[in-house]
Amino acid sequence: MRQQIVFWCLCVMMFPVWGADGKDVFLSKSGEDFSTYESRARLFLSAHKEWINPQNSANELAAVMPFELRPDPQQCGTASTIGVLLSHGLSDSPFSMRDAALALQKACYQVRVILLPGHGTRSADLLQVNEDDWRTAFRDAADTFQKEVDVFYVGGFSTGGALAAEYAWLHPDAVSGVLLFSPLFKINSGIDWFSPLLSYFKDWLDNYPTDDFAKYASIPVPAIASAYRLAKEARNTLQDNPQPIPVFMALSEDDQTVDASVSESVFHEAMISPKSQMLLYSRLQSNANTDRVRIYNTNWPEQRILGLSHMSIHGDPNNPYYGANGSYRICGWYLDEPVKYQACRSDTNNWFGEKSAALSEKSDHAGRISWNPLFESLMKQVSNFIQATAYLE
Repeated sequence: MRQQIVFWCLCVMMFPVWGADGKDVFLSKSGEDFSTYESRARLFLSAHKEWINPQNSANELAAVMPFELRPDPQQCGTASTIGVLLSHGLSDSPFSMRDAALALQKACYQVRVILLPGHGTRSADLLQVNEDDWRTAFRDAADTFQKEVDVFYVGGFSTGGALAAEYAWLHPDAVSGVLLFSPLFKINSGIDWFSPLLSYFKDWLDNYPTDDFAKYASIPVPAIASAYRLAKEARNTLQDNPQPIPVFMALSEDDQTVDASVSESVFHEAMISPKSQMLLYSRLQSNANTDRVRIYNTNWPEQRILGLSHMSIHGDPNNPYYGANGSYRICGWYLDEPVKYQACRSDTNNWFGEKSAALSEKSDHAGRISWNPLFESLMKQVSNFIQATAYLE
């Protein structure tokens, strides 16, 4: 049986549905400018994306496209350039990084957001890629970008955060600092270790169609296994070699996707720069400050918010899609319960937070919060961190 499984896996690897072209389109080629990379991505995504609403294809395509934002020279001048490379997480798209990127552009930084292989098209395409494809995409983009700017930062959300931290630890001379939003150093599950074995036998635990043009509704088991391996390897890389690379980390203690306690341990054990900072959002702890850690209480009954979710940390409340009054609500907890799903989407007095028994007591169809009421303060602190660590002459 074991030999049959190995043979089947080799066959899948030899004959990928997505194909090498689908992976290569997301890699920055030597000597290629970013606009050419964007053009290649646009052609590929236009041909392969599964549209939620074909009449809205232009907006849907724009959401998943990699992009670059340059600072306004009239506002920012023409001083030395600070570049920031950002990556989204597993099942997401560059849209998840747009609020942070816009805030960084406004603060006079040049920002690039890449699209990881397997993303932006359809969730089944994640079956044809793995963590090494994501590493290669991030590494190539970083190697190219850091040569074009005077000071270089890497960052990302969730899986993208693991990629950024690992790259920085392997290339400490190229990176001035790291920006992490809900970074993945361990999946929040006691059986995440089982996913690589399960991936040999099963492609999906569930496979729901998505109604969100910026994010997949379901993740195949092999992609979860890839995220597990990446998180473990990145965590070991950092903890086995603590370095004084400045890191800014923002995360929620209530995160149900990544294990925030492990991320905290990585911060304290491996991110040893005195200029490193961690912002921890907690619905149970009180506001508190130390030299390197700041805690914000996120029990806001006046806003009907109980805690921040994995995806909400770097979300602008004014985002027209995911914001407090946006057109889309994250209600995936109820995909098996259509009545609750619709109630979650339509209740104008609904509660929001991260999944918990306490939140369910507030509303039996509460939504997953996708914005951070303290977003403006967060991004101001990110900008201050960059200014304090850039070492510009």
